[in-house]
Amino acid sequence: MIKRIFLRQVLEIIKKVDVQGIAIPFDIEFRTRNKNNNTGGVLKNYKNAKLLIGTKQKGKAFIDAEHFYRKERIRKNPNHFENATRNIELENGRIIKINFRYITKFNDQEVIY
Repeated sequence: MIKRIFLRQVLEIIKKVDVQGIAIPFDIEFRTRNKNNNTGGVLKNYKNAKLLIGTKQKGKAFIDAEHFYRKERIRKNPNHFENATRNIELENGRIIKINFRYITKFNDQEVIY
């Protein structure tokens, strides 16, 4: 019997954190897509990925003068809810953005809508 999980449940599980406030790792498989020219479809599989919560530098003191005197940049709001995207941090520390509508497997369970 194939194990299945609803996308709604996947999004709830991804947001969970442990008692220290650190995101819980998960395995994810999804397809890519380029919206501009409607191409893609590469199947990507990542083990021990985590939802990126806040910024990576959160809690670290910037002693470096370059960071201290840097002008504040205006950043575009990512609108994760509107664009159906999430930022995840991979096991090697790389950060990628995924569209959660293209998730095919989560923790070895088939994702259904």
